[in-house]
Amino acid sequence: MKRIAYLILIISLLYPANSRAQVWKMKRYEAIVGIGTSNYFGDIGGYSKGENALGLKDFSIKSTRPSIYLGARYKVFEVMAVKLNLIVGFLSGSDEGKQNDARNLKFSATIFEPSLQVEYAFLKEKEAQSYLMMKGKGVKEFRASISSYVFLGVGGGFFWPKAKENLENFDLDYNKATLVIPMGVGLKYGLNTNWSIGFELGGRLTTTDYLDGYSSSYSESNDVYYFAVINLVYKMRTSKTGWPVFR
Repeated sequence: MKRIAYLILIISLLYPANSRAQVWKMKRYEAIVGIGTSNYFGDIGGYSKGENALGLKDFSIKSTRPSIYLGARYKVFEVMAVKLNLIVGFLSGSDEGKQNDARNLKFSATIFEPSLQVEYAFLKEKEAQSYLMMKGKGVKEFRASISSYVFLGVGGGFFWPKAKENLENFDLDYNKATLVIPMGVGLKYGLNTNWSIGFELGGRLTTTDYLDGYSSSYSESNDVYYFAVINLVYKMRTSKTGWPVFR
């Protein structure tokens, strides 16, 4: 009888720990919506010559524009996920008050980016729920947590520049599509068992020098742009067959 009691005690101690370890599998799918900012770094505008890592020296609040974001995430493992991004951003740049002020070129543009990224959580989500099985009923206890991840991806950028000021004098033939390499960092904070808020900052390397509709003979690199997004995340329950449950 004592052996049976000991066995029951051991199982009761191990079962909750094992359940908590698998909690992430119960909600592997996430739907995401967000708003944020867009920043362009290219031939028009900017102060810096020479070395200028990813254009960051030329950041300008005046040229910052909005962006709209939709996404879907799937957790492959507890610390690794893949995410589909659909982003519409607005870009702007001007030579006014910059090193090429006399040239006086200005532009604005709309860019649509579908992309796929892989995320690695170096600070993973702690168990958001602990389950105690009592008489066949599940009791949920929520514990908020912060997680953070880095990401790398690939996608496409489709852009439509609008020439302003002296840029209208240039008649250039260029492809309005580019390969995009997103990379950056993000974080999430749990609000409850279903909802989280997050923030993501990512730069985009491109294969074009015409996001602004202009390419300078002095240009040494392709154009770059950034998205900074605040998002709202909804976690969907995963069915026994591995598909998301929408109800």
